[in-house]
Amino acid sequence: MSPEFLDGFLDDYYAECDEHLTAIRRGLLSLEASVGQDRPDAAVTEELFRSFHSIKGISGMVEHRESERLAHEMESYLRALREGEARLTTQGVEVLIEGARSLEHSIAAHR
Repeated sequence: MSPEFLDGFLDDYYAECDEHLTAIRRGLLSLEASVGQDRPDAAVTEELFRSFHSIKGISGMVEHRESERLAHEMESYLRALREGEARLTTQGVEVLIEGARSLEHSIAAHR
């Protein structure tokens, strides 16, 4: 594999992560409005789940294990919310926000 190909591949990885992190920040702002409801907004939960799932997958492709594991944990919590196995709390939103920040820092450090 040529260094140019690898550089281009990593550039694509970072660009895609940036897009998903933007969607995550937007989604987390919307999700806060669902705290205390029986079920959080399904569309917002699904968008967040897909974004974390995508970051998990592409981080695995570039062998960035820290981001892969962290995104997996966020995805698991969102799956539990989506399936009604967990209730969204203020603490849950705070954990998701902190997880997103940690993910951002991890990706930036890898960059």
